[in-house]
Amino acid sequence: MKKISTLLVVFLMFSGYQIFAQTRYLDEVFTNVQVTSNVTYGVNATVLLYPLYNEAVPEPLKLDLYEPAGDTASMRPLVLYFHTGNFLPFPQNQGTQGTRTDSNVVDMCKRLARMGYVVASCDYRLGWNPQSTSQDVRVTTLINAAYRGVQDCRTAIRYFRMTEDTQSNPYKIDPDRIAVWGQGTGGYIAFASATIDQYNDIVIPKFIHDVEVQPGVFVPLPMVMEDVNGDIFGTSVGINPLDGDTLCYVNHAGYSSDFNVMINMGGACGDSTWVTAGDTPMISFHTTSDPFAPYNIGTVIVPGLNLPVVEVSGSYHVQKRANGLGLNTVFQPVEALNDVYTQRANVNNDGYYGLFPLTRPSGSEADSAPWEWWESTNVNNANGLLTNPTMSEAKGMAYLDSIQAYSTPRMMCALNLPNSPCEVTGLANDECPGAIDINSLTGGAANVPVVSSPYTNVGATPENPVVAGIGCWEDTDTANNLLESLDNSVWFTFEGDGNDYLITTSNCGGSATFYEGDTQMAIYSGNNCGSLTPVDCSEDIDFGNANYYSSILVETSPNTTYYVLVDGFNYVDINGEPAASGDFCLEVTNTVVSVNEVNNVTFVVYPNPAQDQFTVSSSELIEAVNIYDMVGQLVMSNQNVNAKQFQVNAGLATGVYTVEMVTSFGKSTTRVVIR
Repeated sequence: MKKISTLLVVFLMFSGYQIFAQTRYLDEVFTNVQVTSNVTYGVNATVLLYPLYNEAVPEPLKLDLYEPAGDTASMRPLVLYFHTGNFLPFPQNQGTQGTRTDSNVVDMCKRLARMGYVVASCDYRLGWNPQSTSQDVRVTTLINAAYRGVQDCRTAIRYFRMTEDTQSNPYKIDPDRIAVWGQGTGGYIAFASATIDQYNDIVIPKFIHDVEVQPGVFVPLPMVMEDVNGDIFGTSVGINPLDGDTLCYVNHAGYSSDFNVMINMGGACGDSTWVTAGDTPMISFHTTSDPFAPYNIGTVIVPGLNLPVVEVSGSYHVQKRANGLGLNTVFQPVEALNDVYTQRANVNNDGYYGLFPLTRPSGSEADSAPWEWWESTNVNNANGLLTNPTMSEAKGMAYLDSIQAYSTPRMMCALNLPNSPCEVTGLANDECPGAIDINSLTGGAANVPVVSSPYTNVGATPENPVVAGIGCWEDTDTANNLLESLDNSVWFTFEGDGNDYLITTSNCGGSATFYEGDTQMAIYSGNNCGSLTPVDCSEDIDFGNANYYSSILVETSPNTTYYVLVDGFNYVDINGEPAASGDFCLEVTNTVVSVNEVNNVTFVVYPNPAQDQFTVSSSELIEAVNIYDMVGQLVMSNQNVNAKQFQVNAGLATGVYTVEMVTSFGKSTTRVVIR
C-alpha cells in the first residue's frame, strides 16, 4: 500500500479541526466558565509584613479556579497561571497590574477553561526592596522573592496532586498533565520552576555576596540559604538561626512538584545555566525591545526607578538553549504545519521552536506587555500609559488571540493530549502511522516526544505488558541512507513514574546507553538475533522470543525524564529484511503489578544538600536503603532497616547520589546532594 507523507496527514487532520469540527484543548468548545474563588492551596511565611511585626508571619496562599461549565470529563489537564506585579503588592508596585484578577489574567484563564482546561490563577508571596541604594540588597531581596515564588508554584502543583490522591479528585484534574503559565513577574517564577533542579543551581557567583560576620571580617555566603529559606520545593522547614523566625512551612510533602510544559509571557530566567537536559518544553512570548526584562541577555531594571538589579537571560537566549538541548523537539509536528501564527513567529525567532517575538513600532519600544489593559480609574493609570499609551481592551485581546493560537497546539503536544498534532497513542498497524520522518528533524536526530500516559491495567506482567507508549521512526530518504549515515544511532525519551519498564527495540546487535536526566546510568548490550522474523508493531512484543529483540529493564524515578541512546544496531524493516532505511519501532512497556501504591508512600530525605549525614524518612516501614553514585554503581546498602526513619552516615564524597528506599509497597527513589 502506498504511504502518505506523515506530515501531510497531520496537516490534513489539523486543518480538518478548523473546517469541520471544534476540537477540545485546541478550540473553545465550551460556552460558560465556572469560577471558584479564594481556594487556599497552602500556607507559608511572608516577609511583606516584617516591618510591622518584626517577623515573618503565616500567609494563606490563594487561587481562583476556572473550569468549563457542564463538562463531564473526569480527568482534565491543569494550567497554573501566575500574574505579574514586580513581587510587590498592588497598587504600591506603581503598576497597573499585580493581582490574580487582572483583566488579561481573567480573560486568558476563561479562554483556557472554555477550551477544556482546568485553570488556577495563583497568588504567591511578595516582598523585596527595589528602592535600596545598595545593588547587593536589591539582588539579594529579589532572588529571595523569586525563590519563594518557586516554592509557592511547586506547592500549588502538589496541592492539586494531593487533592486528586486523597480527596477523590474534586477538581477532576489529570495529575500527569500540568502546565505552568507565567506573565511578567510570573514568567520569572515559571522559568525558574521549570529549570531549577537543585539548590546548588542558585549558588553561583552573582547570587553570592560578602557578609560581615564580625567587625571587619567578611565571608562569602549564598544570598539564599536552604536551611534558612527551606528547600527549593517548599517541603522542608526554613528557620533564621539569628532569631528562630520560621521562614518556610512544609506543604503537601510527598507529592511531585514536576510539570510538563512552561509558558512565559515577558519574563526572564535568572541564569541560562539553569536550563539543562531533561527540563520541560518551553514556550515564550517576549517584546524584543522590553526595557525592563531583557529579550536576550541583559540586566533587570526596576520600572520607574530605573535602577539596575542583576543580569538575567531573556526569552531569546533561553529558548535558543532549550532548542539546542532538544527540549522543544516535541513541537516539531506543529512547526511543520506552518500555520499563520508559526509563520509570524518564525520571521524573527531564528528558527527556535516555541519562541514568539513581539516587535513594537517606533515610539512604542517600551510597550513590553501589550496584552495588558485596565480601567481608567486604576490608581496607577498614568504610570501605565507611559509605556502603553495605546492601551485598550481590543488591543490586549488581539495579542491574547495570537498568544492563545500559538501556545495551545504546542501545549497539546507537550501534554500529549488527545487529537493533538503530535499525539503519541501507539501503533494501529505495521506501517507505523504517525511516524516522525527523521529527515525533517533538526540535525537528523530522532527524539521522540516524552510519553506520559495513564496506566489502567494494574495487573501487568512482563508476559502481558501494558503498552505505555510507542515511538516510531520512518526514514523516507532511501537514497541517502540516513540511518546508516547516523551510525544507526537513535535517541528515545520517556517520563518515569517510579515503576519498572522494559525498553524493547525491534532490532539486534549493538548497544543501548541509559540516562537518568543527564546522568549516564548504565550501558546495555543487545542480543544476537539469529534468524530474522517480521516485526509487527501492532502487536505486543513476545518477550519469550529473546532472539528477535533487545530488551532493557529500567527502574524509574517518579517524574524524571529518561533517555536511551540506541546505537550500532542492524535495523530490520517491517518485513524483517535488513535495511539501512525503513521503519524502526521502539516500545516501552510497564512491568509493575501495581502502579499507584509506591506513589502513596511519603519519602523525604533531609537535610538536602547534606554534609556528613542525612536522614531518610518514610510514611511506611523502610525495609532497605540503597545509595547509587552518578554512574549507577551501588556505593552503600542497608538491607535490614525495619524502621520509618534511617540515618545515613556514609562518608560520601561530594556529588549527587540516588537514594533508593524499599518498602512493602515497592521502591521509590530521590536525589541527595553531598557537599
